[in-house]
Amino acid sequence: MDRLKELKANYKYKKGDKPVSKWFQKFYNIIVPLIFCAILGLILFFILGAVLFFLPPKYPLAATIFLISIVAILLIRNAHFNESWKNSILVKNAKGNYEFRFRKKSAIEAKRKKMAIDYVDRDGDGKVTFEEILIVVGEEITEDEEEKLRLKFERLDADKDGFVNAEDALKVFNQESIICKVCSKEFEPDMGTREFEFEICG
Repeated sequence: MDRLKELKANYKYKKGDKPVSKWFQKFYNIIVPLIFCAILGLILFFILGAVLFFLPPKYPLAATIFLISIVAILLIRNAHFNESWKNSILVKNAKGNYEFRFRKKSAIEAKRKKMAIDYVDRDGDGKVTFEEILIVVGEEITEDEEEKLRLKFERLDADKDGFVNAEDALKVFNQESIICKVCSKEFEPDMGTREFEFEICG
């Protein structure tokens, strides 16, 4: 199975994701932490003047960067030995930025999912109302976007009690932005909400 098919089948794929090669990912996992720590060492040395009292007076900058590089070593170790990171796939997203995608059932995705549920489900009862979703989304959405959210919510709310399961809601609403991803489809107003057809973009 090529990396794109594997990404779509087993990972949190987002539209526009393009997986990089395994060799590029290995290079990225080593070089990026080292560069990050070198920059951090320079900042600590020149801006904060952070020179520890036991550092050799002749080589304070080199020693500072070396000590900070321990962080890079830990990050590299984590990327190669932590189960979630070890099985991650580095992708170039639709905006041209590099991001890691993790397996759907990985510990990291489980933690993200729990955080998203806790963020939406403010009272912790395992159910969310349409009002709770609107609070998370904020006041910046248009009336048309709010109507799409309502249609999707009503479709989930099978028993029409005004509540939907928080976990089910996250499968339909974008987990990161809690904005409903409704594909463009026409519907007849006189058919009612129940007849409105939609599909999850992905």
